[in-house]
Amino acid sequence: MPEILLGEYLFLRLKQLGIETVFGVPGDFELALLDLIEPLGLSWVGAPNELVGAYAADGYARLNGVGALVTTFGPGELSALCGLGGSYCESIPVLHIVGYPTTPAQKSGKTLHHTLGDGKFYHYQRISSELSCATTVLDDPITAAAEIDRVLNAMVFHSKPGYIGISEDIAYAKVSAEYIDTKLARSLPHSAPESEASAVALIINQLESAKSPILIVDGGAARASWAEHVDPIIQALKIPFLVTGLGKGIADETSPCYQGCYAGAGSWPRSAIGLVKEADCILWLGNYPSDFNTGIFTENLDHCTIIDLQRFFVKIGENKYDARITHVLPKLISAFSSHRPLAQLPVEPFPEVNRHLTVPVSNKIEQDWLWSRLSSYLRPGDLVITETGTAQVGITAVRFPSGCHGWTQSVYGSIGYAAGAAAGAAIAAKEAGKYNRLVLVTGEGSLQLTVQAFSILTRHGIIPVVFVLNNYGYTIERYFRGWNAKYNDIPMWDYTALFKAFAPDVEPQVKGYKVTTAEELETLLSDEAFCDSIVPQCVDMIMDPEDAPEAMRTVFGAKNAM
Repeated sequence: MPEILLGEYLFLRLKQLGIETVFGVPGDFELALLDLIEPLGLSWVGAPNELVGAYAADGYARLNGVGALVTTFGPGELSALCGLGGSYCESIPVLHIVGYPTTPAQKSGKTLHHTLGDGKFYHYQRISSELSCATTVLDDPITAAAEIDRVLNAMVFHSKPGYIGISEDIAYAKVSAEYIDTKLARSLPHSAPESEASAVALIINQLESAKSPILIVDGGAARASWAEHVDPIIQALKIPFLVTGLGKGIADETSPCYQGCYAGAGSWPRSAIGLVKEADCILWLGNYPSDFNTGIFTENLDHCTIIDLQRFFVKIGENKYDARITHVLPKLISAFSSHRPLAQLPVEPFPEVNRHLTVPVSNKIEQDWLWSRLSSYLRPGDLVITETGTAQVGITAVRFPSGCHGWTQSVYGSIGYAAGAAAGAAIAAKEAGKYNRLVLVTGEGSLQLTVQAFSILTRHGIIPVVFVLNNYGYTIERYFRGWNAKYNDIPMWDYTALFKAFAPDVEPQVKGYKVTTAEELETLLSDEAFCDSIVPQCVDMIMDPEDAPEAMRTVFGAKNAM
């Protein structure tokens, strides 16, 4: 029977899951393993540090469905854990592969570098187990292939990160090639047929008997696994629908049924609050009631029946069913595509995007004007990655054009996430043939954490447009406590020069812009050369430190009044 190296087996399994690119940072305990990647037809993208690599793998997985990251034992893997925490929190399946010292070295009793100096090698796996659905450290070639499959199957099933430690010698151990022909789980198995059928029948009954049903597209329940069904269910139901901040970028917002973003008191437009208040039945896809996703718990939903579709269950009112969103949605689409129309209130037309906004009288780049203006700047097919904080709140007031994809890290909220995630997402989009234009919206403080990600973008042929919200500090922290607190200040950078530093070999030359007035920004956004640019661009937007999006002002006003 033919044999293959265990490391080859691992990477071939990743290819079977649909992974084409592996991210990471090289380190001495993984170098032998890394030598196997490209000969197997996978691409390697080296990250400037492990945190950026973890964010990139997360962004890649959100678009591709699954991602992979390779780091070295100890400091390397610990540096990646913040990124993997976000993947765990928001149900993103990323495999973390860690290169371990050889098994004889581990058994030698000698103090090795990258350890904690106590001769024990299990500390880091135990730490990662809190942020993974399954872990293993391969130390026996006889069981290693089965262990790899166990972790990968668990990762796909739970849609959470997995962890595989593999030493230099074990990576080159031989295993039977026959194992590679056994099938991995690529999707969730069906739940109990009777329970699923009961749930579908009751959902149909609830929606058809409702007088004012609505649909809310949220971002929980591993959104990538069911996103493909969202536009078809909207078209089949033909009822008003809203998105949440976490669900932004899934649905086609040019649909006549689109009614804005729901986030409790921070909803946009304000009419979204009334629409939810008047609803007697809500079909809620991937409900994730976190604080920032609900306007800091200012939603009020006690008046209606909620049909909550999750990854492993469906809850209708107080009744819970063994059924799964990925299987229930196609059946609802089929049922409502052939059923009579739902009893419903007429869908009010949503305001058209105003492409000729008046520049504010103050001539400042005011937050609310900015987000309205960006609605007309975006194009169909754009990939929009938004940083946590002010940007993730402001983006809810932007109406995405058709085919525009994107997200923000609403729940975990690690500042600096967006730059790294944008790199990984754009690479996945290019592989899928969906890449058009990458738009990254971030804050100056967040960008300073992971600006090194720009080198990944330019090195791999990605042409980003980066908008930096520069208001001399952290806006959300100001709302929490103290507008003039010293700890809200951050060092000032020349953001217009960043791409010159991180992309010195890009031709033609990269571009940077510093705009201090709304009139200057309007001129730039109206410039065809800027909008059609074929080089990386960074726009440093100087904004009022005390200004904030309306939704943020409203939410924190409500919070402070509690």
